[in-house]
Amino acid sequence: MFDWFRLGLIWGCSGLLRAFFHKLCRILNNRSDAVSAQGFTKVGNAINSISVNASQKMKIASGSAKADCVDIPAALAEIAKRAHQTILPNFSHHALTTALNKRELINFTSTPEGVALPHAICDEIAPSDSGVVILTLLRPILWGSHQVHIVVGLLGSTSEPWRQVRNLARIARVCSQDSIRQRLIACADDIALLDLFDKECNNDA
Repeated sequence: MFDWFRLGLIWGCSGLLRAFFHKLCRILNNRSDAVSAQGFTKVGNAINSISVNASQKMKIASGSAKADCVDIPAALAEIAKRAHQTILPNFSHHALTTALNKRELINFTSTPEGVALPHAICDEIAPSDSGVVILTLLRPILWGSHQVHIVVGLLGSTSEPWRQVRNLARIARVCSQDSIRQRLIACADDIALLDLFDKECNNDA
C-alpha cells in the first residue's frame, strides 16, 4: 500500500487540511481504530469551506438508490459489478470484488455518520478509469461497528495515488454534512442520486 501520510506532507496542505488528510491516512492504512471511529464530524465544518483541487472533476461511474444489499459482501459485489459495467470492462467483476474485500479485511472503512468508503488501488486500473460508485441502501447494514446507509466505492490507479486522495477529500467534505447525507438517502431513483452526488462533489470543480 502507498504511504499516504508521506504523500500528504509532500502535497503541502494547509495546517487544517493536513490534519484532515492525516486522519484519512489512518483510515486507509489501519494505523488507528480510534481515529477511524471519529468519522467526519470533527473536520466537517472546516472541509465545507475549502475547495479541494478544483481543477478536475471526480468521475462518478454509477449509482444505485435503495440498493438491496444484505451485508458487506453483497454491497462490495454490487460496487464491483457497476464499476465493471461502466468504467472497468477489462477488470473482471470477480477481481474487483476481491480487491475491495481485501482492503476491508484489513480494517473496516465505515464512519459513525453511517458512510462506508471501501476502495481498491490497482495496477490494472488506468488513471483515466479511476472513479467512484455510490450506493444508498434499502436498509442499513452493520459495517464494522457502525450501521451504514451510504456506501461509496473508490477505484483508483497505483500510478496516480493523488487522484484517490482528491476524491476522498471531496467525498468527506460532502458526507460530513448531515443535510446532504439525508438528501442522498432520500433519493428515490438512480438518476436523482447520481445528479445530487455529482452536484455536491463537483460543485467546486
